[in-house]
Amino acid sequence: MRFQPLDVPVFAHKADVLEQFSGGEPFGYWHEEELTVRDRSQPFESAMQFTPSALRKYPRLIDYINTVWPFEYFVYVKLIRANRNVNPHVDGNFVVDKGPAGNYNTITQEYLDHQLATEPCGYRMLIEGNRSSLYMCNEYDNTYKRQDWSDIEKSYCNIPLSTDCFALQTNNSPHGVDHIDNDDNRLLLFAIGKLDVSAHEKLIARSKQRYQGIE
Repeated sequence: MRFQPLDVPVFAHKADVLEQFSGGEPFGYWHEEELTVRDRSQPFESAMQFTPSALRKYPRLIDYINTVWPFEYFVYVKLIRANRNVNPHVDGNFVVDKGPAGNYNTITQEYLDHQLATEPCGYRMLIEGNRSSLYMCNEYDNTYKRQDWSDIEKSYCNIPLSTDCFALQTNNSPHGVDHIDNDDNRLLLFAIGKLDVSAHEKLIARSKQRYQGIE
């Protein structure tokens, strides 16, 4: 399973997040604002605290994910705005490789094993934007130099109006987003962390039951 809408309450304060988001720093295909402390010299595994800025700007968002999402703790949380095409890529990190620009965090083998055992383990919330422009595909360029993806076969995902949240397979799952006209305010919350495995599995099972046939 690579994409799963989540059977959780709609987040009621998306407008507040949109108002507070200031654009963030450029990275890859988007601009992002990191909400948790990040040390690029350390591999992903340990709990990371929310930044003072995030706690000040987004208290209701942080309270929601701490309360509703089944995490024991968060490792990396950020807001992402993409207002151009997002070419195929993967979200996972690697035990040794720090990415084509050398600025990715690595990941411990123990935490990678936890992710692989709990896929889809990447939690997302669509704050604003088109609900059917995210797609799955079967290939990507790990150098991120390829520009022409016109011949790629895409399988589009649909995020129901009854939820803002979905889970994505984090490792070995190429995906992208087509830029849609008048969708420049698209904003996505990205989170990984240590999952409460039992609560996560129950949520995924319940969500599969509610959203049968949605891809």
